[in-house]
Amino acid sequence: MKKINVKIANKLGEKFKETNIQKVTSQIELMEIKEKYNPILNYDEFELENLQKEQMIIFEEKAIHHANELSKNTIALSKIFYEAQKTLASAGTGSFVKWYEALGFKKDFVYMLLKRNELFMEVENERIFEIPEKAIKTISKIKDKVNVKEILEIVNAEKPVIVAKEIEVSLSGNPKDRTSEIEEIEIIDNSFDKVIKIEKKIAEYYQKIKELEYELSILKKSK
Repeated sequence: MKKINVKIANKLGEKFKETNIQKVTSQIELMEIKEKYNPILNYDEFELENLQKEQMIIFEEKAIHHANELSKNTIALSKIFYEAQKTLASAGTGSFVKWYEALGFKKDFVYMLLKRNELFMEVENERIFEIPEKAIKTISKIKDKVNVKEILEIVNAEKPVIVAKEIEVSLSGNPKDRTSEIEEIEIIDNSFDKVIKIEKKIAEYYQKIKELEYELSILKKSK
């Protein structure tokens, strides 16, 4: 019988050792998770085998861990964008857009984080970084018409998008919030289409004004 090549034997031995180490590591990892982690879901309802159930508990624990890390990174990134914008605004070069685009970030992403950071500085609740973008956009539109308590009501709601919309609708139904131009149109000319068009135009101007006011506030803070 031919002797097995020594190099091949060594490689097989190393591979066998590596595989065993991985198995032991996985077992230790599983034991640690079992000891310190209490799963949110009841995996008995999934009709899984014991090994599959144990794997799903590991996946759940890791998913939540990385989701928490993602949230922390989002908070940190929003602060970085805020400070960078403030620094470049004080330089008066207007190069913030050029800066974040050079780093590969998109405008919508950057300004959404800036909005979240602005709201966070007002309400000091980190859930601001978790709620949907739709809710953030609605809060940004109405925040000058509501108090901190009402903003927190949206932020802490189980369905913040719905609560934010309800508050926005209630505000739009308040005669004090309607412009005199629209009131005059409703009195003189009861043309529904015309009213809708003008309201839409006013909303567009209002949004533009809010963006300019935000830029102005950044410039004032940097002085």
